[in-house]
Amino acid sequence: MFIVRPATIPTPPLTAAQRNRRRAADQLASELTDAARQGRQCHYSELAFVAPMNLIPETPTIIAEASQVAAAPPPASLRVGRNLRGEPVAVVLHGDRWSLVVQPNRAAADRPATSWAFLDGYGQAFDMAYLVFCFDDDPSVLGVTWTDMINHVLALAS
Repeated sequence: MFIVRPATIPTPPLTAAQRNRRRAADQLASELTDAARQGRQCHYSELAFVAPMNLIPETPTIIAEASQVAAAPPPASLRVGRNLRGEPVAVVLHGDRWSLVVQPNRAAADRPATSWAFLDGYGQAFDMAYLVFCFDDDPSVLGVTWTDMINHVLALAS
């Protein structure tokens, strides 16, 4: 990433937990972007729980807020990592209590986009400020709504 000139828009103040969560989501997007540019697979190094969406109470909130953030992003709340062809390979959205990383599907791959939700408030049992949940293809009604939201976010961020 090259900075042509420093940002002139002030970003909202963040708590330490929000900064850590955002940093972790940005790091995953950076790893996905670097891997795509180097033509290799990315193996996410942090622990991500694969969970049914209906077990995560914040899922409807993320669905409602993510499209709004993508359509009119506040400062520092949307980032897009691109491969060498300029195609998006990682999209990051930051909300107040969540961050979302989306890896679009590739044209050659017959699978939906993969997404990771970084959520505040779940990590206390593990002595962490946040937990990461990986949502792949969920056939439930909530999963279909999630997939629609992901597709909308990708269309807005592309």
